[in-house]
Formats: sequence, C-alpha cells, structure tokens
Amino acid sequence: MVREQFTFEGLDSICSRLKRRAHDVAYVALWDRTDRNQEESLGRFELNANDAWTYLQEGEAPEPEGEGWEEPERPSPDEPLAIPHLSAADLAEAACRWLRDSATRNTVGENYRRFRVRAYGPKGIRVVDTGSFVCKNEDVDLDLPMSNGPDLQIPSPTFEDAANAGAAKGVRALGDYYAQWGQIVLGSVGQLQGVNNAMLARLHRQLQESRDQVDQLVAAILESRVAESRRADDQKFEEKAVDARTELARDALKQIGQAATAMLTSKGVTPEMGELLGVIGQSPELVATLADPDVRALMQDPENLKLVSGMLKQVAGQARTVREAAPAEV
Repeated sequence: MVREQFTFEGLDSICSRLKRRAHDVAYVALWDRTDRNQEESLGRFELNANDAWTYLQEGEAPEPEGEGWEEPERPSPDEPLAIPHLSAADLAEAACRWLRDSATRNTVGENYRRFRVRAYGPKGIRVVDTGSFVCKNEDVDLDLPMSNGPDLQIPSPTFEDAANAGAAKGVRALGDYYAQWGQIVLGSVGQLQGVNNAMLARLHRQLQESRDQVDQLVAAILESRVAESRRADDQKFEEKAVDARTELARDALKQIGQAATAMLTSKGVTPEMGELLGVIGQSPELVATLADPDVRALMQDPENLKLVSGMLKQVAGQARTVREAAPAEV
C-alpha cells in the first residue's frame, strides 16, 4: 500500500491539538462517518507504551499487509517497557501515525472517506478534543465501479432467493394485516373510551344535580325547623302573655272584690253579708231570679223569706246526709 497516494484534509490541525494537550489525553477513538446516518467505529488507541510501540519506530509505520511483513517484537506485559524515556509528545505522535494508518487502510478502493476523531481523558469521563478529517485516494479510477474486494463475480442463481422473497412477501402481508387489526382494535378502544367518558360526564352531571337537590332539601328542612321553632316560641310567648293577663285579671278582680267589700262594710254591710253577695253574684240565673219584680214582691213578705230559709236549710240538710252516707256505702 503506497501511502503517498492518500491526502488528508483537517488531520494536521487535529494532530497539533492532540500534541498540545497530550498530558490530558488517555486514549483516542476513530469513527468512519462517510455515511452520516450510520457511523462505524474503527477502533481506539491507548496513549501508552504498549499501543505506541509499533508506531514509535523510525519512519512511517510498517505495512500492515504484504509479504515479508512482521510485527515488531513487543515486550511481555509483566516485563518493563523497552523504551526508557517515553514522553507525552511521543505518545501523541504515535497516535497521529495510528490515525493516518487507520484512515489509509479504510480508504483503499474508495475515492474518499470521512472520519471523526475524539480524544478522551482518563476513564473516558470527559472529551478532551474532537474533530473531523477527510482522507482522499488520489489514484483511484473514478471510471471503474468501487469495490471492497478484489474479485467481482455474478453469484449463481438459487431457488432459496425465490423462497426468501415469497416468505418476505408473506411476512409483509401478515404485518399489514396485523397493522389493520391493530388499527381496528385501537379504533374500538377509542370508541369505548369515548362512550366511557360520555357516561362519566353524564354521571358527574347527575351527581351534581343530586347534590343540588340535597342542598335544597336540607335548606328547606332547616327553614321548616326554624319556622317551627319560631312558631313554638311565639306560642310560648302568647301563652305566657295570656297567663300574665289572667294573673293580672285575677289580681284586678281580687282588688275589686276587696274594694267592694270595703265599700259595703263602710255602708253597714257585714263581711258575711258581703261574702254572701259575692256567692250570689257568681250565678247569673240567681241574680236574674232575684231581680225579677215578682220575686222581689214575694221577698217583701217576711213569711215568704222564712219559707225560703226553711227550704234552703232542708235542702242543705239533705245534701249533708248524702255526703255523710256516701263514704259508708263505699
């Protein structure tokens, strides 16, 4: 592989930055990003003596392929490194040579390839530097189709391709049917969800109306209880007022009776006569009978008064006899 036929764009600036910040770099990673939608990782280069041994020889890195090529002798992992003084600049130079060598190997048979480089710190915690470069193959024949292999031949036809094509069509049709079935299921689920949402909205509205009715009923019950309490209070107040008026009337009548008794006494009427007049006054029929002119005329005769007195005594005696005989019979 002749490296002079490859040119690089942007790699020199990446290498200069890498050498300048070599103390912070632990390893370098390389990607092929010619197809930006599908990047391919090509490898990583650790900035240590084991990985840099091959690329720290004099001149360019050895050919990775071809007759007579042998990998340089590497020390055992348990033995100390053969290079005693290995600086960060030497490791960065080896990394740059590795980048050129990897880019040229992956551009063989191509017009150009685009690569991305990222330099990471220890343990890959942070990205120290990143950049992109292009590797061009100046000797490629653009009139010939590109090929990744040395031999191009038409493959022999087989019936497996037809079977695979038929199976692919069947799988595609099955996938379409599954997609249609999924759409039907999703549509049904959407309709059920719509019905459920409508029912929930209606139930919510009915519940709100029921709550409003309950609030109105509670308000009516409270108003009825308040009105009933007010009526009871008013009735009690009226009863107290009537009792008070009755007491006042009794007191007034008592005072009037006392005043009448005092007046009669002042006119020569004894208290017994006054009490008798009070008893007679309690019977409207007796007062009307005594006020009758004929009865007054009969009472003018002393004999009639004696007869009336005797009759009253006789009636009183009979009543006393009846009262005394009633407990004995019981």
